[in-house]
Amino acid sequence: MNSLIATYIAWIIAQTGLSVPDHPPIHFVTPTEMAMRYGTPENSGLELQALYNRTEGAIYLPQAWRPDDLRQKSALLHELVHHVQRSNNMDLPCIAAYERQAYELQIKWLREQGVEDPYALIGISGLGIYMLSVCRDGS
Repeated sequence: MNSLIATYIAWIIAQTGLSVPDHPPIHFVTPTEMAMRYGTPENSGLELQALYNRTEGAIYLPQAWRPDDLRQKSALLHELVHHVQRSNNMDLPCIAAYERQAYELQIKWLREQGVEDPYALIGISGLGIYMLSVCRDGS
């Protein structure tokens, strides 16, 4: 896992020009724990691929996470983008704004892996990314 994280961080740094952070702690948790950390009921229908805890600087992955699954690997890369953002003290206008770069890099990485439609693979549209990354009053 350490070599995978190092590879992804190096790729993120090459794309962004930001500084290299220390590796974040990685925690493998149950679906219930993932839902609790996200603040969503487990039966909400939301399938959590990974989470980044900005306060802890830690990534949470489901226990069933597989290093050979391209979608799951891209979710790890997405969360590592958040770790790089945090470690570089990026100051954006709201928490949601951090998502745009993370999704853009996740999509770019998936295309480099040969995925023709990365949006379909991760289950989000360009509009969905916009909606998740736009600052709203009080966010």
